[in-house]
This record gives sequence, structure tokens and C-alpha cells, in this order.
Amino acid sequence: MHTFSAMYCSEAIAETPAVAYKLFFKAAIAIPIWHYLLGMLLLCMGFLYNLLELHFFHDLFTGFRGSPVLLTYNSSSDLYRGVVSKCRTLHGRYLATPWLSSPHIQTSFLNFFGKPPRVSYKRQLFHASDGGTFALDWLRHFDVSGVTTHRYRDICKDDTTPIVVMIPGLTSDSASPYMKHLAFNTAKHGWNVVVSNHRGLGGVSVTTDCFYNAGWTGDVREVIKYLHHEYPEAPLFVVGTSIGANILVKYLGEDGENVPVAGAAAVSSPWDLLIGSRFISRRLLQKLYDRALTIGLQGYAQLHKSRYSRLANWEGIEKSRTIRDFDTHATCLVGNYESADTYYRHSSSCSFVQRVSVPLLCISALDDPVCTREAIPFDECRANKNTVLAITQHGGHLAFFEGIAGSSLWWVRAVNEFFEALHSSPFMHKQKAQNIDPHSAVMQSSVDQGPYINVTDDGMVAATDNGRSDVDVEELFKEKKDHDQNNRTVSAGEEHVFTSGVNLSPAVRNPGKSWEFQGHEYCRKVLISGFTTKQDVNMVACLYSHHIDLASGWCSTWFHLQKEVQKSLARKDTKMTDHHFVSQILYRITHLQRRKILYVKYWDI
Repeated sequence: MHTFSAMYCSEAIAETPAVAYKLFFKAAIAIPIWHYLLGMLLLCMGFLYNLLELHFFHDLFTGFRGSPVLLTYNSSSDLYRGVVSKCRTLHGRYLATPWLSSPHIQTSFLNFFGKPPRVSYKRQLFHASDGGTFALDWLRHFDVSGVTTHRYRDICKDDTTPIVVMIPGLTSDSASPYMKHLAFNTAKHGWNVVVSNHRGLGGVSVTTDCFYNAGWTGDVREVIKYLHHEYPEAPLFVVGTSIGANILVKYLGEDGENVPVAGAAAVSSPWDLLIGSRFISRRLLQKLYDRALTIGLQGYAQLHKSRYSRLANWEGIEKSRTIRDFDTHATCLVGNYESADTYYRHSSSCSFVQRVSVPLLCISALDDPVCTREAIPFDECRANKNTVLAITQHGGHLAFFEGIAGSSLWWVRAVNEFFEALHSSPFMHKQKAQNIDPHSAVMQSSVDQGPYINVTDDGMVAATDNGRSDVDVEELFKEKKDHDQNNRTVSAGEEHVFTSGVNLSPAVRNPGKSWEFQGHEYCRKVLISGFTTKQDVNMVACLYSHHIDLASGWCSTWFHLQKEVQKSLARKDTKMTDHHFVSQILYRITHLQRRKILYVKYWDI
């Protein structure tokens, strides 16, 4: 009977396809509905498993042993033999928290939950040499020890306790969960921690037209040199995260041996911003990260709308949908870059790795959803004896959760172990002797703020450039002492106190006349009566020099000024030669721009 039915069905299917479809639908209807729901659920789970890059089953089938850490280093590296070889964490395996076995879940969990420990920072408002203000949030080792007797104690100038400087990522500050994890655990190890917040973040308003970006190394350079000057006996270690890691590596590469940093660590660095920009707009989930980061940047711009609306394309900022859009309409205009690609190439740290002279540990995850593995400079790290690159198979972006509870970050443990091993070894970097005070040095930056003038308390106006000059050390230390009086420590709950600008001279403050007219009027008076004081020489030179680019030469303006000076010198019958006159002007112009005084654009006065 069954054989007959089968033969009948096969004949029917062969004769008419309609009969076959009819039989198929009958069979489909006979299947229970919950079987279909189960099948759809399995398909969706498979799709999400691949979309979210889950690796739970891989971890399960390997017995939850985790994946080994891949170390890349120079074969003749003393850093590896003397320091990294003693780090058990870097020679072990990393196993992600089982219920967070996805780079996207880890990264999202870190930012929205994170389980950060409770920390209470002590805030110091730092006034940069260009007038900028940002926050240094301190967490001292006795703040987390539970001993209340040391709560109001300050760090002694001759304290030998190591200080760890932390540089947050894009639009992050000391309140970010991963920064709290790092700060708390580092302080638990008995070290002092200071988080160097970016300009305009951490609740501190910007006080100049200068904003931070991915290649802005000026602030970290000033902070590190300031800390080295204030606590010369304390070894300085630096940790950069995400964009902060890019800034750190770029700074170390720019300054080479000339840094007072004993050791450093760069975690989840983007390395090559141009490659990263293309990667983050490639896939669906990466586009979500791109959009989320753009919203954060727009929020940052909204906090400082009064300045961004004047310096950048505010309409373009509001319409930005990607980081590249924001950089095109904001970062490039404020930083004077031709295009976003130019900014990315100029700010990428991958080209600076080989010039790093400080023991540097770099940590990245191959499944980082924000910073692609394609940008990791394996060859550059292998060529530098001072660099060790640690790569994990999983970890996400700045997450690396470990343990069943997911309450700790693997990279925090790895960095602290590396610093401890380095601190107890003879391989800590020591800065070469310098004859320039740390805080008075001119900070080179990729952000070009155009022509400026400096207005001192006595009304002197000086044009500035970005060059360096050799200035008397004692005078610089005196300026440093005056400058540091403005950097005072306040509690995290106190109201922020900002740098107040110096008083403009009556001539400059006169709104009825333009700055250029007032300047030339002063010059005519001086040239008629002659140069009676050095201040007259400085004033005339600086008022004329605002027309030209000091970095490219004096051009015709200098020739005109020299002719007027020669006439004045002849009338006064002075013995001051042209050569001496030129040297005095150059000395004062390069010297005045090193001082912490008000910077304003001459067309804004």
C-alpha cells in the first residue's frame, strides 16, 4: 500500500508541478507552528552570533582556557629580557568574561555600565602657557588605603612615590568607567595617579581658541614637564587610552630622549587615523560606533558653541553624521588643516613609534570594533628596542573584561604589572640634562592659531611665533615660579577658578581706533623722538611684525622698519648698531611669547 502511494505521488509530481506544490503545502501545514518559531529563532541567533562576533562556543570548546597573548618585540630588546619577561600577565592567556564574549557587548557594557569602583579625585586647575585651562584630577595612594588621617595631606616635593599620568580617550574624562578602573587599581598598588583631562572636558570651560585633537601633544608635554619640575624625585609613568594613546605615542616620538618619563603604556590606540576613518565607516556596526562618537563630539562642541560658531562651520557641525564630517567642519578649520585626510596623516602616531626612546608597552585587541587591526604597526614596534606590542585575540575597545563577575579589566592589571616590573629594574628611562625650564618651554602643536599679539601688564605688545630660543635659565625659572602660583589645588566639588587675562593698556583698549592705527601712531611718536629705552625698540618691532609670518622671514616690512630705525638712530647719535638692534628685537619677540600672558588675535581686539 505504501509502495503504491509513493509511486502515485512520484507520478503526480512528474506529470503536474501544481500537484507537487499542493502536497508540499499540505505537509507544511501539518508541521506545528512552534517548529517554525524555533527555526526562526535559531536563524536569528546564528545571524546575531556572527554579527556581534560572539566567541562563546569557541571558548566553550577550548575549555575556557582563553587565547595566548601575542608579543611583538625586537630580538635584542633589553626591555623584554629585563622587564616584560617577568610579567606573568603578558605571558599568560586572556579569557573574556563568558557572558561578555563579544567585542561589541564588551565595549557597550564598559561605556554604559562598566562596574567602576568609587573614587574621589582632588582637582587641580592647570593653566597652560597659552592661557588654556584644564583639570588635573589627582587620586593619591592614601586616598584608597582607607586611612582617613592622610585625607588632607599633600604630596611632598621630595616624595619618591611614582606618579602615573593618565590621558583619556576621545570625549572622555576622569569620570569615565575605564579611567576609574585604572586610577583606582593603580592607586591601590601604592602609586599616585593624576588624570590629565582634555581641554573643555571634565566640567572646565575652554579659555582660549585652542582645542585638543588627536594630534595635540602640547598639553601632555606641559603637564609632564610641570610634574617633573614639581616632584623631581618621583618617577613619572604615563598611560594613554584610545585617542589618548595616540597622543602619548606621538609625544614620545616627537621628543625622543628629551622626556622625563620613566615608562609608558598605550592601550587601544588607533595608530593610523586615515585607515581608522575608512574602517569605522565600512560595516553596519562600525557605522553605529561612528555615529555614537560623532554625537559625543557634537555635544562637546555644544558646550563651547560660542567659540566653535566663530571659528568653525557651526551649521556643518550640527549636520555632521560621521567623525569625518565633524573633523571637516570643526577640527580642520580650528586646527588650520587643508582637509580631514591631511589632519589624519599629520596626527597619526604610527610614524612616531620608531622614534620612541621610553620603555613603551602597547596593548591592542584584534577584535577591537573601533580601532582596526589593519592599523597596528607590527613592523615598527618590532624595529624599536624600547617597544613591546601585546596583542590579544579578544577584548574589544578598552574593555578586556575578565572573571565570572566581569568586575575587572585585564589591561589594567597588565599595565600595572609592567610598570611595577619596570620600576624595580634598571631600564627606566632617564631624561638627559637640559638647560630649559620645563614649564616655560614653547609647546609645538599641530593647531595653528594664526597671528597673535601678547599684551603685558605694562602695555607692551609682542607678536608671537612657534619657534624656540635660548633664554637665560634663571629668568625662565623666575617666570615659572610666577606662573605656578596660578596653578592651585582645589577639591573636586569646589567651583572652578579660571585664569583671568591681564589688563590691556589704555591705548590697546581704546575701542574708537583700530589696533593697527594705534600701533602706527605709537611708532611715529617713537621714531620722531628716537629710541630712548629698550621698551621702545621692542614695541616698534612687535607692532610692525604682526603683518608677516615670523617663521618665514621679515620680508619687505623688516626692510621698511630698518630704514626708519636707521633714521632714528642717526638723530639720536647712538652707538647701538643694526646688528645689536636686530638681535635685541629677535630676543624679545621669541622670549615674550614663552611667557604666560594673554594671547589674542589682533583683529579681535
